[in-house]
Amino acid sequence: MAFELLFHRYKNKLNGFVMKLAPSHIDADEVVQKVFIKIWLQRDRIKPEKSFSSFLFTIAKHELVDQLRTAINRKIYFVGDEMNVDLQVTDHSQESLRAELEDRVVNLIGELPDRRRQIFEMSRYKGLTYRQIANELGVSENTVDTQIRLALNFLRKEITKVKLMLLVIFSK
Repeated sequence: MAFELLFHRYKNKLNGFVMKLAPSHIDADEVVQKVFIKIWLQRDRIKPEKSFSSFLFTIAKHELVDQLRTAINRKIYFVGDEMNVDLQVTDHSQESLRAELEDRVVNLIGELPDRRRQIFEMSRYKGLTYRQIANELGVSENTVDTQIRLALNFLRKEITKVKLMLLVIFSK
């Protein structure tokens, strides 16, 4: 009964989470189903004092990564006799993937709000300390720290999405 309540409470949120991160060839409903199966099998590890939703979404993220790995491994397995040709393509694809990712990071930095981008670039490109940045801009070190943390969180989130998308594109 309690498990059924959890399922109905979280299934739509989890499905939306998976659909947002997963490439189109991954079935979000299948991922959600596998997540709840794992929850059931690991029900003795659930700690009531901890956040259930964090536990749930962590399992979903891992399941999604596992499905992407499986898809890539399946592609490599079916290459068979064409392995040498495919490896050459993979090497080229990895270079393309890296170049595409670098371009996307530059674009993402450009999407940051002006002040945040300025602080981020002063820290990362010019190598200035938080104190130097704060003095130069007339703000507190805490403001510098906050702006850099916000920039990094944004970049990590967006880069994860881009990596998943590019991984799928270049694995086809």
